[in-house]
Amino acid sequence: MARTKQGSTVAPETLEEKEVGFGELELKIAKPGLNADKTISVGGNFTELGENIQRVVDRYKGTQLTDENVAYVKTLKGQFVSLRTGIERERKEWKKVYIQPASKLIDSMCDELLAIVSEGETALGSQLDAYDQKRKDELTIVLKEYVADAVAKHNLRDEYACQIQLIDKYYNKTQAEEDSADDIERQAVELEKKQKEYDSGVALIKAECEDAGFLPDTYIRELEYKTATEIILEIKQDKKSKAELQAKVEAGEKVVIGEKLEDELEKAQALDKADSGEVRVRVLRVTYKPEQAKLMAKFFKENNISFEFINTDF
Repeated sequence: MARTKQGSTVAPETLEEKEVGFGELELKIAKPGLNADKTISVGGNFTELGENIQRVVDRYKGTQLTDENVAYVKTLKGQFVSLRTGIERERKEWKKVYIQPASKLIDSMCDELLAIVSEGETALGSQLDAYDQKRKDELTIVLKEYVADAVAKHNLRDEYACQIQLIDKYYNKTQAEEDSADDIERQAVELEKKQKEYDSGVALIKAECEDAGFLPDTYIRELEYKTATEIILEIKQDKKSKAELQAKVEAGEKVVIGEKLEDELEKAQALDKADSGEVRVRVLRVTYKPEQAKLMAKFFKENNISFEFINTDF
């Protein structure tokens, strides 16, 4: 005899009689309906089926198995498996029939609407962009007039005038035209200062080179990365070196150019470290005796260095 959860004894065959039809239970989900408040209602035998299943669960949950009822309990467990499989199958089938097609249809219809919206959005966006570009083009003409006035006012040469920038903030709708004009003037003032500093440096370099017969352009190029004061000191040192070499030549002494040449090449190499493999041009001043000319030419050729005779110091 078997005992139920409540402790009463029940014959195995009586248990089986109470569960007649349990194996035929199945979930049936009805066609969905749309409510007035646009919610969806879904009908089916959820409540009835749930109560029937729960009743069997309560009856057999905790039942002590015996040789007499174990076979039936195994059968009952198989029926629970069939129920689970059937519920999952009904859920998938219902979604396949009602949800998926509806979802695809809604997606398709919404995509068509979004395509129309996108067309309008793109068209209006293009029109607004064109309108704003026209505003910027007209403003650019005005700003360039301010630039031209500033260039003329401060006598800026082309290489400095081209450095005046029409920066982005000038085109902001909140930017006042007067503020942009003031900023352009500020740029011009700074560039005028740089131009005057450069011109002053050039004048000093030319004056310093004039009595020594040096080529001023060689030193003027250095204004890109040196101050005029540094270059003037360099010229004075070169004058001193030239005078010493000239004195040695006049005294008939042999002049060695190797060390000086290496120094100049090292300087050029240091300046080229930041470059990206571009061919550079450097002007060197070399002092030598006639018999050393071949050695110098050989050095340049063996190292694949192009050279050109420009001028002589003395």
